[in-house]
Amino acid sequence: MKLVKPEEPVKKIVFCSSQRFRLDLLEFINEFREIVRKNQKPFMILEPDFDTTPKEILNLSEKERLQNSAEYRERLIWDAANHLFRRVKIADIVFIFNKNGYIGVNTSGELFAAAVLDKKIYSLEKKILMGHYPDDLYEEPFVSFLVWDIVQTPQEFFNKICKDFEKKKKIR
Repeated sequence: MKLVKPEEPVKKIVFCSSQRFRLDLLEFINEFREIVRKNQKPFMILEPDFDTTPKEILNLSEKERLQNSAEYRERLIWDAANHLFRRVKIADIVFIFNKNGYIGVNTSGELFAAAVLDKKIYSLEKKILMGHYPDDLYEEPFVSFLVWDIVQTPQEFFNKICKDFEKKKKIR
């Protein structure tokens, strides 16, 4: 069997989000994945490993999670390092799923890592809100400055990525 070199290189896309929005993120990723499949684009989707987080701690603040769950505390180091340093590092594109504008401390770290690594960063919403969700949030304007573009649907995200890569091809 002979392997044929693809016309387009594989583009790696990593999704980052607060664990509290994991079901919404999964729905977004699944719809995006279906669009990618239908259009036969060489995109590799990298997503967070939220499946092992017990549901009862999902809506707690990070401070409460760390105080109330020894298992979460121990796993956090591996999960954060795996997502931050492996997935964000190898990605071409980072998507911040900031539902209602919110990002938690870990997603903030992923966003800053992406910026330092000169990744193209997209987000769901323009405002980036941090703090204690949902009642004690504040806007973080500098973090918003790091976002390249805003996309609100999987189809819009797909269209913008394809358009951006077409521009790059023409420049070369």
